[in-house]
Amino acid sequence: MGSILRSPNRRVRARVAALVLTAAGICLLVTGCGRTTGELTPGVGITKYVVGERPILPPVAGQTLSGAQLDLAKFAGSVLVLNSWASWCAPCIEETPELLAASSSTASSDVVFVGLNVKDDPTKARKFVEQLQIPYDSIMDPDGARLATLPDVPPGALPSTLVIDRTGLVAARIIGPIPPGVLAGIVEAVKAE
Repeated sequence: MGSILRSPNRRVRARVAALVLTAAGICLLVTGCGRTTGELTPGVGITKYVVGERPILPPVAGQTLSGAQLDLAKFAGSVLVLNSWASWCAPCIEETPELLAASSSTASSDVVFVGLNVKDDPTKARKFVEQLQIPYDSIMDPDGARLATLPDVPPGALPSTLVIDRTGLVAARIIGPIPPGVLAGIVEAVKAE
């Protein structure tokens, strides 16, 4: 019996491998929306870019959840926080208090918050915004095409947050839920530049 345990046959090994792969797949499904650790998914977490090495924010414009047209170019000269989210994304819901706190403590004439609502039902997204009393507008991105253009943001990475400096360059990137107490400090540092 000891020899059977030490050298299982091919069918047993195949079943074990299938179970491991199934468990890994379930884990990935459960942890979706960017809820993984940096060890499992490279790039998850906070990245701060030094001046001179910052990526350019491409043009981002479109219809907002409130029905208006919004072009982020109108905020040139201001620090911009662009948060990608969806009402169905649990980590997005989890990070909302951090966004609201940072928005409340830093938003001014030279700091602007905008959401990018990705692959969401507009009615559910508007309800989400209303229930959580989110004070800033969100551009709708029904197919994720705008999210896919954001520099150093993996396609489908929800939530993700970019802090854009006054010149339109990405000063910081957060992939996954915003850690408590971090965003306001990043925004203030970029604002002070």
